[in-house]
Amino acid sequence: MELNGVPIDDTYAEAFPTWVARPIITAVTEEWAYKAAVEAVGFATSTIGCPAEAGIDCFVSPDETPDGRPGYAILICASKKKLKEQVVERLAECILTAPTTAVFDGLADVVAEVQEKLPVKLHFFGDGYEEKREVGGR
Repeated sequence: MELNGVPIDDTYAEAFPTWVARPIITAVTEEWAYKAAVEAVGFATSTIGCPAEAGIDCFVSPDETPDGRPGYAILICASKKKLKEQVVERLAECILTAPTTAVFDGLADVVAEVQEKLPVKLHFFGDGYEEKREVGGR
């Protein structure tokens, strides 16, 4: 078989059931958003030896983010059982601890009809100075 001029030996494929989350990380600068994204996707090369697979999906321009700041979308993939834990740990330990960061659900519009959502509640990282508010309709 040939695909776009590249010969492909159609011999083997492997797949696992997976659930995915797509957080959008924003910050005051593109550099801070990128640093938080890089930290969040560490130790995530394979679900065989890591608790999740994760990677940076793309840069998200300020006109596409809920808060009008530069950001990066990341993908976190894991089993249904492990996904919530992985999202919470990566948001709490890698993203929300970085200066000026915010996190938004990058799949909110895409999977609005999905019945089973991942409830993630983080509200204790401001040492009493945190606040809950709506940003960009979210």
